[in-house]
Amino acid sequence: MVIAVISVIDGCGDPGISFRPWLHPKRRTPDQRPMILSHLATCDWTREWKYRSNIWMNRTIDPAPDYGLLGEPAQAGFPDLVHIERLHERSGPRRWRIAAHRHPALHQIFWIDRGGGSIRLGDTLHELHDSTLASIPAGLVHGFHFTAGTEGVVVTLPDIVFNPIRLAVDRVHQLMHPLLLTNPGEAPPSLEALAREHGTPAPHRTEALHAQVTLLLIWILRHGPPASERGAHHATAGGRLFARFQGLLDSEYTRLHSVDAYAQRLSVTAPHLSRVCRQARGRSASALIRDRQMLEARRLLAYTQIRIAEVAFQLGYSDPAYFSRVFAGHTGVAPREFRRGFTNTASNNVVMPAPRAR
Repeated sequence: MVIAVISVIDGCGDPGISFRPWLHPKRRTPDQRPMILSHLATCDWTREWKYRSNIWMNRTIDPAPDYGLLGEPAQAGFPDLVHIERLHERSGPRRWRIAAHRHPALHQIFWIDRGGGSIRLGDTLHELHDSTLASIPAGLVHGFHFTAGTEGVVVTLPDIVFNPIRLAVDRVHQLMHPLLLTNPGEAPPSLEALAREHGTPAPHRTEALHAQVTLLLIWILRHGPPASERGAHHATAGGRLFARFQGLLDSEYTRLHSVDAYAQRLSVTAPHLSRVCRQARGRSASALIRDRQMLEARRLLAYTQIRIAEVAFQLGYSDPAYFSRVFAGHTGVAPREFRRGFTNTASNNVVMPAPRAR
């Protein structure tokens, strides 16, 4: 009991006094005990207890870990333009249960061919059945409890691939919200073509993968809620503000670099904008601004040969050296290393499940 109390109040009042020698008689000098007892008598126990308790209670604890691919640490790099694997490859070894988590920079598409279970999307729980497609945007907390033996495919798109295509085909930002399509019929034809192209190191593979991903996203939009229902995603004031912020960010990220600048354009305060962003994506407004800039930086470094200094200037950085430091802090590697290490080789070949009789 004495040890537990002293572990809380050690150093109370006078940081120069430690009670730990009192716990170790061999380390205690004869004149220490009277000094310690005197200090204990004058210490403001209530103030110290409240202070330590407030520190503990105010800590931010995120119950949903951030991952790259499931079970792997979140990281800025990605092994390929797209990752495809059978559902059982990660779910099976985990007893078909995937705890709540999120991917800060990855968009995922799940196709359930046979089986089902349940899926958590944000704060809501949905049932899964045969022939169900789930589109999960980056940053959304999600988890699964699949029926054992469920068959399906998972497509993972890094933001460096997904966002430019989304900007071209999804002008109302529908893909920025979770979509659950139940019994749309057969699997998207582009899904099988995407898996086949992904596993074949043929010429023009990069362009073919981009084309198949585009067709897959268009298929999802065509089979999603009708245009009259799309406004339901922005029913709340926070949802409408975030949609406006997202649109402004996509068009102004090279010119506006601060939260204050975006808040002023949106006629709100910077703290309010950050609160809305955290509710919608689990990240602050400043983090989303930097994410968007670094997404474009990675795209330019990966798919063009322009000089690193020119990449910096295109993104609104007047000092290329400062841009390089920002990029390295965001991705963990310098721009030159990122460009050198980027590869789009085929990996993790996947065979799509054969269509079943209906």
